Amino acid sequence: MVENDNQIKRRKFLKAATASGVAGMTALAGCSGGGSNDNGNGDGNQSGGSGNAKSGKGLSTYTYVNNAQSYNPPRHDAINLIAKQFSDLGLDMNVDVLEWGTLFSRVSQEYNYSFATWHTFFVSEPVTELNNLFNSNNTGPGKGNYSGYKNPNLDKQMEDYLAEPNADKRVDLAHKIQKKVMDDVPMMPITQMPQAAIYNKNQVGNWQADLANGFNSYWTMINLEMKGGENTLKGYWPETLSTMNVLGHNDESKHVYQFNMMYDFLVQLNNKAEPDPKVSLATNWKRVDETTMEYTIRTDHSWHDGKDLTAKDVAFTYNYIIENKVPLYSTQVEYLKSAEAVDESTVRIKMSKPLGPFNLAVANLIPIIPEHKWADRKNPSQANIQKPVGSGPMMFDYWEKGSEFGMKKFDEHFAPVSFKKRFWRVIPEASTVWENLKNGDLNYEPFGRIDRSLDQNQDHKSIGTKFQTAPTFWMFTPNEREQGLDDVQLRKALVESIPRTPIVKQILFGFPDPGSNVVSSAFGKLHTDDVTKYKESKKAARSRLKEAGYTWNDKDMLQAPSGN
Repeated sequence: MVENDNQIKRRKFLKAATASGVAGMTALAGCSGGGSNDNGNGDGNQSGGSGNAKSGKGLSTYTYVNNAQSYNPPRHDAINLIAKQFSDLGLDMNVDVLEWGTLFSRVSQEYNYSFATWHTFFVSEPVTELNNLFNSNNTGPGKGNYSGYKNPNLDKQMEDYLAEPNADKRVDLAHKIQKKVMDDVPMMPITQMPQAAIYNKNQVGNWQADLANGFNSYWTMINLEMKGGENTLKGYWPETLSTMNVLGHNDESKHVYQFNMMYDFLVQLNNKAEPDPKVSLATNWKRVDETTMEYTIRTDHSWHDGKDLTAKDVAFTYNYIIENKVPLYSTQVEYLKSAEAVDESTVRIKMSKPLGPFNLAVANLIPIIPEHKWADRKNPSQANIQKPVGSGPMMFDYWEKGSEFGMKKFDEHFAPVSFKKRFWRVIPEASTVWENLKNGDLNYEPFGRIDRSLDQNQDHKSIGTKFQTAPTFWMFTPNEREQGLDDVQLRKALVESIPRTPIVKQILFGFPDPGSNVVSSAFGKLHTDDVTKYKESKKAARSRLKEAGYTWNDKDMLQAPSGN
């Protein structure tokens, strides 16, 4: 394949971007296994893989989508580095730097990308998330399977797991599922990110995380203790919220963390990842049969506008989401048939098929909405909501779009917060955030950013930090709809080219661990270490490709196996 001017420019850009964006990264090739003088030319036996690439021809130009450096500097630099490693392996690479919302839509809705990397937030039930990400039926636009991976055997394993009511039996099934995912690598963790609380210790303390949302969880917020006479929890985000519609956001964490406090859910989790009736809308629950759950609802609770919250509101919520097929809850709707208010304090929810971990996969995730506000709205995901009404510990106060969002304490809530107000202010510059944290104009960093600023400022006299194992990771996802990326051997070679350990040590200052499994050890017994391990070595990657029948031309560009 002859390189044109644009391809040569792209390859030069990758080298320049990596050199300028990450200090000391020139040594990373050696750290990740070193380069190889063997270009892979010669005859090789094809083993595994079923790529779409034509016989003996060059592969496509691949696009790695990247966020702007100002948005997330470490991830920006890591993506540039990985793209250069792929370029050195012989792929024709293009890095496309995008605003975050555009990037998220390109990957998760339009599937217009080759490679993607971001911070993946797994919920409290990992296989529910894996089923959304990798089920063969979810590959349509916006349905969740943005990798395009299809495997009927994995679909069946996940179906069996989700239908199993016995928690102990689900453990063995979970191990088989993660083994298969890690062998086929439709997604690879680059780093296993820790949960991090970063805060002004003169103003706030007692940070307790839960499994699903870390230090931004409902449990965290209702257990925080304010200090020094402070009564406002003050955070930031580098860009504005896009909506006040709890049924119409795009599942970005910046929205989830607001709505988790503004609305109640049937069950809430404590810091042991257990549904806890003391802090939940439901005070009791039981499984009536394999497809029916029954919940006892608090009868002394109200909406933020003063109207009583009843069992009818709960039944309305579930039926409304089912009938309107709300996209945000498509995974949950797949298991839901109907809901009924049996009496003023009892709701029965019927499933369309058995779901074992119902509380973790559904009841903990669907916000309860007021019937008197939503009954007349015909297209809920597109509704224009200006002043949302919920029933959670915090209520809407103001929204200055592009500038600041504020909530205030709902004094009547059964699980109250200790602060009077909470705001998130839009501050794009990390240096400004840290100055504000140190002087108290902000008192917490909502997203626990692991970066150079944390390394430089964590020992400041006003700064407190707390870390724990998280279910989250930086992912690497190839889009298998792109030419050649459905070949498992090419995907494995790409994974072997990613310098996970140097990224941890030199870009993320040793805070995370190198990526190893899509199901983190934070999930306890559901996690297993018995999964395929991948070397960090370009030499190993080239050897794998050569064995699979790939070759390199005289420009060291990768060629598809003959006979495909």
